Amino acid sequence: MPTARRPPSARLRLWLPPIALVAYAVWTVLAVAGVFDAMDRALAAPRLDPTGSIFQVLAAWAVVFAPLVMYAGMLVLAWWAWRRRLRELGTAVVVAAALSWVGTTAAKVLLELPRPPQSPHILMAGGWGYHSGHVAAVTTAVIMISATMATTRQTLQLTRGWWISGSLMVLVVAVDRWALGVHWISDIVGGVLWGMTASFVALLVCRVHLHNDRQGAPEAEQTELFQPRAAVIYNPTKVTDLPTFVRHVEYELETRGWRRAIWLETTPTDPGREMTAIAVRKRVDLVIGAGGDGTVRVIAGGLAGTGIPFAVVAAGTGNLLARNMGIPLDEVRALDVAFDGADRRIDLVRVDADDNPPEYFCAMAGIGIDAAIVAADNDLKRAIGSSAYVVSAARHANHAALDAEISVDGAPPVRTRAHLVLFGNVGLLQGGIQLFPHARPDDGRVDLLVASPRTIRDLVEVVVRVLVRRDRGYDRISRTSGRRVEISVDHPDRYELDGDPQGTCSRLVAEVAPGALVLRVPG
Repeated sequence: MPTARRPPSARLRLWLPPIALVAYAVWTVLAVAGVFDAMDRALAAPRLDPTGSIFQVLAAWAVVFAPLVMYAGMLVLAWWAWRRRLRELGTAVVVAAALSWVGTTAAKVLLELPRPPQSPHILMAGGWGYHSGHVAAVTTAVIMISATMATTRQTLQLTRGWWISGSLMVLVVAVDRWALGVHWISDIVGGVLWGMTASFVALLVCRVHLHNDRQGAPEAEQTELFQPRAAVIYNPTKVTDLPTFVRHVEYELETRGWRRAIWLETTPTDPGREMTAIAVRKRVDLVIGAGGDGTVRVIAGGLAGTGIPFAVVAAGTGNLLARNMGIPLDEVRALDVAFDGADRRIDLVRVDADDNPPEYFCAMAGIGIDAAIVAADNDLKRAIGSSAYVVSAARHANHAALDAEISVDGAPPVRTRAHLVLFGNVGLLQGGIQLFPHARPDDGRVDLLVASPRTIRDLVEVVVRVLVRRDRGYDRISRTSGRRVEISVDHPDRYELDGDPQGTCSRLVAEVAPGALVLRVPG
C-alpha cells in the first residue's frame, strides 16, 4: 500500500494563516507609525480630471468590484457549495467574507488613517483610507474561488489559469484604486495582506481539505493486479453535482494507488440491490455508497455478512446512520473517512413483513403513523428539507391507532393499542434528539418504543417527555429491547425502514443480525 507522508503543501497550509496575520500586523504598525509616508507621497498617482474618460472608466471599474459586490458573490458561492454538500467549504467562504468585511471596517474606524489629499469625492471612496476595502474584498474572493477549485479537484490547467486571472484581477483593482487617487500604496498592500489573512484563517478554522496528504504509489511498487479496488454505488437524484463527486473519488483513488473504481448507478426500479450484488461478485475492497438513507439501507443489506467495508457519503435528508456513527456530512470529509477511517462491525436488523422478501434496516424503522409521516412528498423534501416531515405529521395527525400484539424474544405477546411503534438500532434523530438513549449499533439488540396517547393532551405530553428524555414510568410510553421482536396488528398498516416507505403489513418480525456490516467510520 502507499506510504502516507505529509507533503510540503500540507505543512505550508498550516503556516499560511499565522504568516499572513503577522505580515498584516507588522505592516499595519509601520503604517500607523508613519514609516511609509515618504514612500506613499513619492508614489502617489497624478491627479486625474474627474470629467475625463479615463477617470470615468476607472470609477466604473471601482463600482463593478465594490466590496458589496464581492461579498454578495461569495455568499452565492457558499450557497453553491452547501447545495453540493461541500459544507466545510461553504462555511469557510462565509467566514472569510465576514472576517474580511469586519476587519476592514474595524481598521478604518480604529486607525483613522486618512486618504490621499487629492482623493476625489466619488462613489466607493468615502471614509478613512487604511486599508483598501476593495483590494481586501477582491483578494478574499480570488483566494476562496481558488480554494473551491482545489476542493472540487478541477484540472491543473484550469486551476493555474484561474490563479493567473485572479492575480491579474487583484492587480487591476489595486491599480484602479491607486490611479483614482483614493488610496496610498500602503493602503493597497494592507488590503492584500488582510484579504489573505481572512481567507487563510477561514480555510484553516473550517478545516477545508485542499490537498490530499498521501502520495500515489510508484508504478514499480504496485502493479494493477495488487492494487485495491472500490465500487461506488450512487443515487443520481441525491448526488447533486456528479462531475465534482466523480473528480473527488478519482482524485482520492489516484493519490492512494487504487485502481479505477467500478461506478454503479441506482435506478427508480432498483435502489441498489443489483448494484451491490455486482460489487460483491467483483470482490471489491471497499464499497462507497452515496445517497440518502434508503440507498444506504439497501447497500448495507446487500453487504450483510460479506465482510466488505462500507463507506457512506451521506446525500439525503435524514442521513441517520451517518449522524449516529459520526460520519461527516461534508462530501470531502466523508471521502477522507472512506479511505483513512477505521472499520467497525455493527448490527443490522432483518425485517420479515408478511410474505414480502426479507429486508434490513440500519438505523430505525416503524409501523403506523411513523410510516405515514416519513412518506412525505419527495418534491416537498427537496424544497424545504427536514421541515417536510413536520408538514407530513400535521397531515396525518388523525392516523388511526394500531390494535397490536407484541412479543419480545419469544415471550407471551402483550396486547396494546398504540399510535406509534418504533424500532431503533441507533438512538439519534435529526436535531440531536435522542429517541433511543440506550440503543447501541453493536449490542446485539433492537430497541422498541411504543407510544399510546389517547388525547391531544396525551400526544403533546408524549412528545415533550421523549424530547426531554423523561418518559420513565409514564404509562403512555413503554420501552424494551430484545434480539427478536414480533408485532401483529388487526388491520394492515404502513411500515417504513430507515425512512423508506415499504408498503403495508399486518405482521412484522424484526431480528438482529449481530455484526453483519463492516462500516467505515472516523478513526
